[in-house]
Amino acid sequence: MVNDNITKLSPLKINLYLEVLEKTPSGFHNIESLMTFCDFGDIINIKKEKSFRLTIDGPFSEKLSLNDNIIHKSVTFIEKLINKNLTVHINLTKNLPIASGMGGGSSNAATVILCLIEMFNIDCEKDFHKSLFSLGADIPFCFCRKSAIVTGKGENILKIENNYKNFFVLLVNPMIEVSTKKIFEKLTIPTREGFTIFDEKFLSNNQIIDFLNSRTNDLEKPAILQCEEIKNILDVFKNETNSLLSRMTGSGSTCFALFKNKKDLGNAERIFRNKFKKFWVKKTKIVNSFDTL
Repeated sequence: MVNDNITKLSPLKINLYLEVLEKTPSGFHNIESLMTFCDFGDIINIKKEKSFRLTIDGPFSEKLSLNDNIIHKSVTFIEKLINKNLTVHINLTKNLPIASGMGGGSSNAATVILCLIEMFNIDCEKDFHKSLFSLGADIPFCFCRKSAIVTGKGENILKIENNYKNFFVLLVNPMIEVSTKKIFEKLTIPTREGFTIFDEKFLSNNQIIDFLNSRTNDLEKPAILQCEEIKNILDVFKNETNSLLSRMTGSGSTCFALFKNKKDLGNAERIFRNKFKKFWVKKTKIVNSFDTL
């Protein structure tokens, strides 16, 4: 069936842990991260039209450029793949803060590619997602749209089945952008003694929180050097809420906490809205898997 008008959620991602294992001779960093999605994000709508155009609306649209945008790169990527110019109108509704560690741009790029593949009935090879690494490190994961262990520089995706779908999530962003480049410049890669190799048995309901609390986000400390508010957010999560886990996601500055029920989630939301009136605060929940091809 031909679909001339497609709308998809471009879901935000969170890093339940993110550990930097080594710096490669080429200057990249090899990581291990358990990444998942939440049921909130930006919205992508694509319609067939006589010429290409991109429009952006939503609460965080003003900071984005129409010309220097990863969506253009995504469209060009598909055009080269099929050797055809695409005449579509893409509208991005930008609901997520910019440069926030939630993979907004990467998810937008991946969602646009998914929409175009569906709209133009494009055949993709089995490991197609790996070719998307050239567009951005998080894009292969966002394209797969399923919780996964991500390794290497971001190109290796091990999809997993898990039992943490029902955790509720509170996201808090201090509305301060941090520099990922400066974070990696300040990063000291930890020496890990007794390092535990990931095993999916850790994702059972009675082990997942203990397992996650035994891991870290190695980018937290250098991010806090740029933005002390990150530490303030994590301190409130730890000391004033019934959170099961609290952590910064990605390279920040968004932090998140997991909760077992809506009551604890709601109480935490009220605390943050009262304490930090200018921060971005959002209730959501983990989603293990979104629609795929």
